[in-house]
Parts: sequence; C-alpha cells; structure tokens
Amino acid sequence: MARERIITALDLGSHKIRVATLLIGRDDELKVIAYGESWTRGVRRGQLIDAREAVVSIKEAVAAASRTGNVKISKIVAGLGGPHFKLMNSKGSIAVSRADGEISPDDVNRVLDSARAVSIPSNREIVHTIPIIYTVDGEEKIKDPVGMRGVRLEAEAVLVLGLSPVLRSVRKAVAEAGLELEKIIYSPLAVSRAVLTKKQRELGSAVVDIGALTTSICIWEESDLKHAAVVPVGSSKITDDVAIGLRISPEISEKIKTEHGCCLAAGVSRREQVVLADWSNNDAVVPKWELARIVEARASEILEMVQEEFRKTGQPNFLPAGVVLAGGGARLEGLVELARKKFKLPVELGRVREVKTDFNEIFTADAATLTGLLLYEYDSEQSRGEQIQSVSSETLGGFWHKIKDWLADLVP
Repeated sequence: MARERIITALDLGSHKIRVATLLIGRDDELKVIAYGESWTRGVRRGQLIDAREAVVSIKEAVAAASRTGNVKISKIVAGLGGPHFKLMNSKGSIAVSRADGEISPDDVNRVLDSARAVSIPSNREIVHTIPIIYTVDGEEKIKDPVGMRGVRLEAEAVLVLGLSPVLRSVRKAVAEAGLELEKIIYSPLAVSRAVLTKKQRELGSAVVDIGALTTSICIWEESDLKHAAVVPVGSSKITDDVAIGLRISPEISEKIKTEHGCCLAAGVSRREQVVLADWSNNDAVVPKWELARIVEARASEILEMVQEEFRKTGQPNFLPAGVVLAGGGARLEGLVELARKKFKLPVELGRVREVKTDFNEIFTADAATLTGLLLYEYDSEQSRGEQIQSVSSETLGGFWHKIKDWLADLVP
C-alpha cells in the first residue's frame, strides 16, 4: 500500500495569494488539510511589480496555511497566469528505439523532447509541453501510443511559453520566502482541471476565469486544448465603474458591488434602494437599478472580449458542453444568465470536485485555481509513477529474458 504524501500549492492571484496543502491518502483519497490566504501585494496581472511586498504576502499566506493544518510547508508548486504567457504549436518526430518496434514511455518522452527542440525567443522559456495527438507510421489521431508497434513516432504538442524575467522573479520571491519551488503551472490549465469533468473536455467546452485584473479563457475539444488566452480586464473594472458612477470610494464600491451588484438591470425593481450609510458616513441612497446598469455594462464588455476569443477558434458556438465560469468575478448575481444570453450556449458556475476538506473556501469559484493546482500536480505525480513502473517492469522483463537466453545456451 502506498504511503501518504502531501502537495502544497501557491496561487499568485492579483487580489489574493492563497496556499493549500493536499493530503493524498494510502487509498488515494484526496483531502485539503491546510488553507491560508493574504491580500496580494506586489503582484499584478501575473507579474511581480514589487518583489519585497510579494515575499511578505507569500510568507503570510504560507504561515496561515501552516497554522490551520499544523503542517510544515517547505516545497510548493506555484500557479501563475497573465497575458505574458503565449501558446505555440509544435511537432516532434523520432525513430522507435526497441528492435521489436514496441513503443515505450521513454519513446513518448523522447518525441516530446523533439517537439520542444524548436526556436523560441531568447526571453521566453517552455513552462508546459501539452501533447495533443500522436502518429505511428502514418496512423494518425492516437491518444496513447505506448504498447503499439511501429518504426516512426510523431507528436503534435502545444508549448506554453512564459516570459523568462517574470518566471525568474517568481522563483526568486519564492526562494526568499524560504520555500523550494518545484514547478510553475500555467493557471488557466489548473482552473480547467478543477471545474471541468472529463466528459466536458471531451465534448467541447470553455472555461472563463474572471479574476480581479484579468480574464483567462481555455477552450477544450476532444480532451485537447484548442485555444487559450488572457484578456487584460477583470472584475476590478466593474468596481472602478461603480466608484466613478456613484461617486464613492473604491473600497465601498467593492462591497456594494459584491453584496448588491447585479448583471441584469432589467430584472431589478426601480423601487429598490442601496443605503450607503451601511458602509460609510455617506447617508446617500442609490437606486439599485442604477447600480445594476453600471455593473451590466462592464460585465457585458468583458463577455464580449471573451466571445472574440471564441471566434478565433473558427467555431464560436460549437461547444456542446457549454461554458464554465470561475474566478471571484463569476459570483456576481446574474452573470451566468447574462453569459447565456451573450454566448447563446449553456453556461454554469464552476464547482470544485474530487477533493474533501473542512475548509469551505476551497469550494468557491474564486478558489478554483488553487484547487486545480493541487489536482494538476497530483495528476502529474500519477503519470510519472505509471511511467516509472512501466519502465521498471520493461527493464526487469528484459533482464529475465536475457537470463533465459543465457541458460538456454548452456543446455545442450
């Protein structure tokens, strides 16, 4: 029986920095046993703009998680998004190594290495290599070639490229916070892992993660990543518009937007009022309909920018499993209904699955990135374990085959 182990993830969001630890039980039961957060300082749109402030925020979130779970956190995986990430299609091709032509996990690793051996700008580095499809001796559309026989193995992959200066800054900040960074994960992939089922990825779906300063989009079809993008507008723009429109401070605007904001002005009674004295010394009264009108206008603009990314795929309305919304901005009242009208597709609010926990914060839409990071790394560990086991079995089998051949030679 496998031993228990843990994975800790760090989500470097523009609004909050979150940390959680996942316990993987002996029977592969997944439970989040620690959670901590801090207000983000020094991070904006996936970039560190003040390293010292970022280190302080990371330390606060880690300390909070350590206290809640009574765990010592030393190693983490970190999630990072932002418009500085780019996607690039690539192909690789190799000769199958074994004499009998059977494709091994090592061959798959080599063909993906071949796909990575492309010319990229000097200020970028590969963060992920996502295999899309394999071809064996001209036979196309193979998802898993291991165990098949052939002479030539080809692969089509998507490379996720990060900006080297940004990645170096994150690595340095994590190290200065006293942590070992095991890897950086592109946040939109993590969100998809948290809120999409295998069936949704297979049928065709999109994940729209509305954060504070950015909105990320991932489009999946036949379980493959077809398109990913980040638009530089998030829910904080709605907060700004409310502050300007109602002539109030951004702090009060955020509270009013969260508690009374609605994305469908037509459904709000003109008699309803919002009393500003509930949050400040201002005793003014604002019609709730006017607040909804401001919120709907900016929310519509964000959704139209998302729809433009859908159009880039060439099939903007061909998403049978619809759209899943995530992120803090997705929790605005009426946003799901507004998105259905805009996209003319099924739309739902993302739900975190597959993990157990006593921390209710993990199951909210805006914690989807954090939970997705844990699940993404868990999948990676499982995949690495299967490959190691397969290679070990293959090596052991070859060893006994040689022993039998040697004994056969001794027998007259």
